[in-house]
Amino acid sequence: MNILNKLKSLSTNHYRIHLQWIPSHVNIQGNKIADALSKAGADDASVPSAPLTYLELFSRAKSRIKTIWLIPPEHHWYQGSRPGGCLSIDCSRRDQTTLTRFLSGHIRSLTFSDNSKCFEI
Repeated sequence: MNILNKLKSLSTNHYRIHLQWIPSHVNIQGNKIADALSKAGADDASVPSAPLTYLELFSRAKSRIKTIWLIPPEHHWYQGSRPGGCLSIDCSRRDQTTLTRFLSGHIRSLTFSDNSKCFEI
């Protein structure tokens, strides 16, 4: 962004700026040397990189967590049924959801009557 700001300030001070794209490897003197130097600089691990921003760290962490989360659990105790687990009743998913919400008290259609929760069937 600093370069863009400088270009903008130059253009507002009545300087004419012309940008020209020069494709690589078209017999321009020194091009191969410049390429070799830039590749050597990119491969040099001794040059410290800029510290990561919060958004970059957040994005990397979110990506790492998502890949872990997408792997289904393989522990044997995930497959078993136990007290407090889901209901094992042969009925539709809608009915199972309604019964589970009723047992946990998270039903949307609960009303109060005489200071008691009521569920109309």
